[in-house]
This record gives sequence, C-alpha cells and structure tokens, in this order.
Amino acid sequence: MDLPGPPRPAREHAAPAPTLSAASFSDIDEQAEALHGWNQRYLQLSTGRFRGAVQRLQLPGIGLFIEDLEQAVHQTGHVQPQVVALGVPVLLEGESRFCGQAGDASALHVFSGRDGFEFRSPQRHAMLGLEIDLPLLEGHVDDAADFARRARLHAVDAVAFGELRRFLLELFASAARDPAPWCGATRCHQARDELLERLADALGPAVAGRPPASALSAAQAALAERARDLVASRLDAPPTVAELCDLLGVSRRTLQNCFQATWGMGPLAWLKRLRLDAVRRRLKAAESVTEAATRLGFWHFGHFARDYRALFGEAPSQTLRRHRGPAAAAPH
Repeated sequence: MDLPGPPRPAREHAAPAPTLSAASFSDIDEQAEALHGWNQRYLQLSTGRFRGAVQRLQLPGIGLFIEDLEQAVHQTGHVQPQVVALGVPVLLEGESRFCGQAGDASALHVFSGRDGFEFRSPQRHAMLGLEIDLPLLEGHVDDAADFARRARLHAVDAVAFGELRRFLLELFASAARDPAPWCGATRCHQARDELLERLADALGPAVAGRPPASALSAAQAALAERARDLVASRLDAPPTVAELCDLLGVSRRTLQNCFQATWGMGPLAWLKRLRLDAVRRRLKAAESVTEAATRLGFWHFGHFARDYRALFGEAPSQTLRRHRGPAAAAPH
C-alpha cells in the first residue's frame, strides 16, 4: 500500500489530505520504505518473523505516523533539510540506543540533523512520529532551526510531554472512529495548531527555560495586561500562542517568562483556562454544552470535558443543568 510522503511546505488554502491510512508489513525493507523521505535502512537484530505496521495522518504542514515494530531493529537514515522529524515514544520494551544515548521513553527523539540518525530499537516498540515543515515550527518554537540541527534525545517537561503523547494518540483514534470531519480544513487546522502549542509547551523548559522566581517587572505587568485584553476581545476566535506573540510583538520566550511570572503557568495553559471560564459563563444561557464549547473553539469534546471537570470540579452538563434546568442536559 502506498503511503503519503513527507509534508510539503504548508499552504493555508490547499485541501488537506484525507484521513487515516494504515499498512502492515512482514518484510523489513518494505517497512523501512514506508516512511518516504527518511532515506533509511533497517537491519533486523533479533530472531524470528518480522512484523511491523505504519499508520499515517496528514495535517497542513505536518505529517503524523505511528510506527509499530515487533523485532529489534538497527535503523539509520536522514530526513530532508526543511523537515523537522521528531519521535514521541509510546512503547519501548527492552534495551535501546538512540544516536549513542541510552534509550529513554520520557525523552523526545530528534531525528533531524545533517549527520543523520542511528536508532537501535528494542524487541518491541511503537513510536509516534512528527514530520513538521521547518518554517511552520519556527513560528511556534524559538531557535527551531538550531534545535533541529542534530539528531539526539532531547529532555522535555514530563507532564506536558505526557499530554502531547495522549493528544496524538487520541488524534489517531478520532480519525479512525469518524473520518468524515477530518476531510474539512477547519478541523485539520485546529488540530494542527493545538498540536504545535502542545509541542512548544513540552519543549518549554529545555528550549526557553523557566525563569527564576522574582518580582514581576513593570514591563511584564504591562505585557500581561495587553495579552489579557487582546485575548478577552476575541475569545470566540482565540489566537494561538504563536499568533499572540506576533500581535504583541514579542518572542515566545518573552511571553513564556512573563506568563510564568504573572500567573505561574505558560501561555497555553493560561489561554485554555480563559476559554474554559468563558464556556462556563456561556453555559448559563446556552442551549447545549456542544453549542457553548464549539463557540469557544473546542473541537475535541473528550479533552474539553476532562479539562473542564479538572478546573471546575464538575462536568459541563452539570453546570448547564444548574442554570437551565434538567431539560437542558446534553451529553458531555
């Protein structure tokens, strides 16, 4: 089965690629060739019949895949210069080494770099892969080109990395359950933007660093107030963190440090809380939970309901019933 190749530079008006594709392999060379543009070779190290599989999902400017292997394999290769290739481990059972470093399921695997990569995978492993156009990543991550210059294991924020892994797995599950919505540009762009924000959040401590505890400066206070006013004026179409940086004329690192000092959290978490609070207020007059959530840009209702309950201690349907009566109850 032919699989989509690596992503091309994003075009906002281009039609998104269709839904999920999947293929299984019993030949190790066919598995290696399934990821087009990686220029890789596989050498089977453990004994027994080879089994592998690849699932792919294309978003604008980002190719996603899940590679599943049931034998220990030595992998070498290199990706195209304008594509940043990253790996989020789902399963690493057994000893592994990545670019000379001992395997670590809690680290981001950076496959990009002019010298290529080398990966001795364990007997059983599954990896979530991201192929991101470099210009797209540069809009969300400071020093993206330098970050992707060398293949290696990269330390990340553990909590945010776990959230990124869960988000990616649920993205594939959603596309498999109901492919139809993924043929529309809106869903694909929303998912892409949220993915990039979650990735930037996971990279935050290692790329941008966390500021030391200190008094809030006058400049930070002014920046925080401008950010709050700007987002409050367009909650129905909230900006991404990258857009917020552009509108405020600051780098992501500056915004990250400002938000951490002001609210004790990063921009992504702060934006989500603002939107969740806006949904809570809207539920006092909304016809349904779905109406309130979609008006504030929430597209994944499982994530929305979980985050709402975590923040407010109740399901959104409970908030709706309290203000609108039992007849207004809706699935949450």
